[in-house]
Amino acid sequence: MTFWPILFLVSTCDPAPALEGKRFFDQGKFAQAERQFRRALEQPCDAAQRFADRINLAATLRERNAVVEAKTVLGGATDIEQMSAEAQITYWNCLALIEEHAGHSPQADAAYRRAVALLTPSTPVRLAIQTWTNIARQRLRQGRLPEAEQALQQPGWLHDRPFTFHLNLAELRRLQGRPREAEENLRALRRQPAPLPAQVRGAAANNLASLAAARGSHREAEALWKDAGQAWREAYGPNHPIVAKGLNNLAAHYVARKRFAEAEALYREAIAMQADPLMLNNLATLLHQRGRLTEAEDLYRQALRLFEKPKREAIQPNGNLAVLLADAGRVDEALAQFQQVVQLLPLAVPMDEPTAARYLERYESVLRRRRESAEAGRVAALAMRYRVRSALRTED
Repeated sequence: MTFWPILFLVSTCDPAPALEGKRFFDQGKFAQAERQFRRALEQPCDAAQRFADRINLAATLRERNAVVEAKTVLGGATDIEQMSAEAQITYWNCLALIEEHAGHSPQADAAYRRAVALLTPSTPVRLAIQTWTNIARQRLRQGRLPEAEQALQQPGWLHDRPFTFHLNLAELRRLQGRPREAEENLRALRRQPAPLPAQVRGAAANNLASLAAARGSHREAEALWKDAGQAWREAYGPNHPIVAKGLNNLAAHYVARKRFAEAEALYREAIAMQADPLMLNNLATLLHQRGRLTEAEDLYRQALRLFEKPKREAIQPNGNLAVLLADAGRVDEALAQFQQVVQLLPLAVPMDEPTAARYLERYESVLRRRRESAEAGRVAALAMRYRVRSALRTED
């Protein structure tokens, strides 16, 4: 769950561009939303409205992976402390998400601290809960599980946002290696007497599908992923990026079941909705495994072009491209690509460690074939370090 932009409409401005921008944003049509929010920002408005317009435009640019421009737009906001507390909390949330998207964890932490410092009993419940949601999700993604649990235990979670609480608690339990408890939380959520919003039904079904697949219940997992897709279409419309992510998840399941033609079709359908670098990477990996190296290489390079600057999500397409080049016997190009992977490793989080170790081990093997023993030894030691870290965390 992410923090959506909040509109502060005032009578001194024409609200149409901002309202249109919000409508497009909710539909996942971020290019159209960007145009409308730029129109809104060009209008002669008071300081509070311009502040809100900057937040909306920055949030939209973040969704389009234009994080450098998003930060520039947000940085143009002035007199932050003169704005309402609600506007300031929104600003710091938006900045934290942009910094996190750029791989700047310390800066994201600092922005979240500024947002939390502004929370009071009079803060709108929706905004307070969304702030803690963002923090909990960030900690989960980074493997900072005790901190994620602290965020989930903030006052008001169970009373004010039970859906969000159960979704996040289930994800925490899954990452803690407690899948049965994760399933119990999600099934409890689905059993609630009150009708669940469609977006929550989709998220719960999607997460349950992952757990079912992990314990080998493949038919159940497939049915749940299809349920998730239907719920998300109901909630967001047929072409929203979240629908695309659901198709990506089902496609990955089909790959694991060796249903390659169905998987490829779903990946292409998802990419047609949203040219996401990780979806491009997933399709490229499938084609790579099927021996279609030219098509796979093109898709890996397309994925990498979508990253505006180095970030941890680029580790996989860089590493996969390096492996492909090595498989094709293009050793010099492969070595250069493996070096790109090494440069990205400082951005890695705990969940990246097994993958990083695998790329480093392949890098080592290429170096040894080139008889570069000293460098191969250094890479082997680095790979071992990632393997040991991963093993220790698994034991914990």
